[in-house]
Amino acid sequence: MPALKRILTHSGLEFWLPLGLLGAAFWLAGYGWTHHYLGVAGRAIDPLVLATNTAAQNEGILSIRAVIDNEGQNPAAEGDRRATRVEVIVVQPVPRTLDFYLPLRSPSAIEAEMAQRLNVSPGTIRRLIRYETVRP
Repeated sequence: MPALKRILTHSGLEFWLPLGLLGAAFWLAGYGWTHHYLGVAGRAIDPLVLATNTAAQNEGILSIRAVIDNEGQNPAAEGDRRATRVEVIVVQPVPRTLDFYLPLRSPSAIEAEMAQRLNVSPGTIRRLIRYETVRP
């Protein structure tokens, strides 16, 4: 045994051999941990289900965004410059964006007008619409 220690000391392996063994131990532990937590071979993956409104999906409406301009910053509106810009993203028959400029500012009036223009129920509009206000 003293001969082995003398060979390790003279060759410099007395320092490098334990360091290499320690590195190999860390590598194996990391591999095992990664395989356990990130491996998906044994796990069943549930399919992605989108929570959408079926009535609106049948109509092909993806989203409705209403920007209410109470400060008169909207140059496209005529007359009373305080208006609402409504952007509707429709996916049927082809994906497109519809823009409406309404001289209305109350959410209930906007919902009623959009329900009439898109030929859907006001409840469907209420569930899909998102309001924003313009702040100068």
